[in-house]
Amino acid sequence: MYKAAMSGDWEMVKDIFITFPEEAKAKVNTQGETILHIAVVAMHTHFVKQLVQILSKEDLAMRKARKHIQLAEDGSVHSSAETESGNTAFWYAARSGNLEVVQVMMEKNPDLAKIRSDVEKKLPICTAARYGHRKMVRYLYDATKDQMEEDDLIDLLINLVHTQIYDVALEVVEAHPLLVTKKDARTQNSVLHEFARKSHITSVQNSTILSSLNRFGKKNVVLQQEMELLKTIWEKITTQVDDIDISYLMFGSSGRVIFIAAEHGNVEFLMILAGSYPDVLLKVNENAQTIFHIAVLKRFENIFKLIHELGSIKDLINGYVDGNGNNMLHLAGYLPSSNRLNFTPGAALQLQHELVWFEEVMKAMSPQLIDAKNYDGLTPREVFLEEHKELRKEGEEWMRNTANSCMVVATLIATVVFASAFTVPGGHGQDNGIPIFLELTTFKVFIVSDAISLVFSVSTVLSFLSILTSRYSIDDFRMSLPTKLILGLSFLFISILAMMIAFIATFFIIFKHGQLKFAYPVAVIASVPIFLFIWQHALLFYQVIRSTFISSLLFRPNKNRLFRLESQKSKKSD
Repeated sequence: MYKAAMSGDWEMVKDIFITFPEEAKAKVNTQGETILHIAVVAMHTHFVKQLVQILSKEDLAMRKARKHIQLAEDGSVHSSAETESGNTAFWYAARSGNLEVVQVMMEKNPDLAKIRSDVEKKLPICTAARYGHRKMVRYLYDATKDQMEEDDLIDLLINLVHTQIYDVALEVVEAHPLLVTKKDARTQNSVLHEFARKSHITSVQNSTILSSLNRFGKKNVVLQQEMELLKTIWEKITTQVDDIDISYLMFGSSGRVIFIAAEHGNVEFLMILAGSYPDVLLKVNENAQTIFHIAVLKRFENIFKLIHELGSIKDLINGYVDGNGNNMLHLAGYLPSSNRLNFTPGAALQLQHELVWFEEVMKAMSPQLIDAKNYDGLTPREVFLEEHKELRKEGEEWMRNTANSCMVVATLIATVVFASAFTVPGGHGQDNGIPIFLELTTFKVFIVSDAISLVFSVSTVLSFLSILTSRYSIDDFRMSLPTKLILGLSFLFISILAMMIAFIATFFIIFKHGQLKFAYPVAVIASVPIFLFIWQHALLFYQVIRSTFISSLLFRPNKNRLFRLESQKSKKSD
């Protein structure tokens, strides 16, 4: 029977169950699992449907049954009577998202949705929400929404937010508005805490145009649903709780949702809360850091650039120092966590991005604070140089290796095309030394392409040579070295392209007398190196350009973004 349940072979056991119905609910392994448990876990829907018809309503609610083994003082082993523990087969079906099985079992025993798990005492719907089974959650919620207790609804709501099932979460909030201020009894977290931990960072340094386009549509819809739910929750909180309690929720030891959101880069969350309570921008955590200090330390551009919308308040925040005497510029000098640093590929580009951050934070600082010293007697610049010492060495090594590799290729190209200029296809006339095919258009294409390839391959060598002879000061990684790298890669691509065009033109010259059918396949094959170069280096080229010329745009302030939501809300109420 165990093998039949594992393989889903109903025909193997059908006659046995019809003749001996009691066997259908027998335990078949040492874990105390029934045939129904095995078939549900193995996802054999047809087998489960047939088995449910044989089992009674009570049989469907059976949990695992185990014998508890005890070791006596004399060394003998005793087993107690079987006790039901573990979870029901229905719970496993809900966890796996097998909606068809759940529907079949619910039709026979609707009370299955009320049976909790053995250890955490969670309802099946909460487990389904935890594993992100949207359709399962929708079905179970419609079937049990009027029968759930408050603790279950809190657990469900937090899990729905965690797994982004926002449509059902919105229904829960609308039906039970008091839940928005309640906390989970086990974790002491509220739905606001769960929202604060959600991150919306899609790093520009770690994404490509194609991947961004592929994700945009879906993420945009989810983000809209999330924002709608968050606004609804916040509106209900502000109508239920006075200012003192809200302040404790956001800043108290059991709350800290503002700082949790800042640590996770959740700028949308902060904007909604700051729109109603601007004081959140001036509050500090246990390290005497505002959300802007945290944003600098964690490298969240979207949060930091909100500081430009604060007017004169910005100068007040600039003067804040943390427990070590660090102002925001000091914090920009410290290395971020490795997971944030690795959003940017390559040590050189990582250092460049760090320089951009230091530069942008400096622009927001008051002049007298730029050279302020912390409690260790270090200025922000000194902190930056010390913290990024190893990254500078890694960046130098990365630049040198890249330059050396590209120089080898450029040198080979220059050698080949230089020789080709004096050994033209068809040779020269013996009398006057003029190329025999000089009047052919394809020959002119060959000469021009060869010359272009030679010029740009030599330019490539010179560009990468300038990288190798650089002093590699830390400031060179901001513009000088990346710009030279961009020029070198551009020149290298042009030289390869021109060389392959000259190669193709040569074959058209050779086969011009009625054998052009051989030249066309060669032209197609010759394009392979060009596409290979693009495939292997286009991403690097794009990342360098973006990091050099576009990264600073991430800090461009959005006009009236911070308080726009609240102003729109006020207009609607008027």
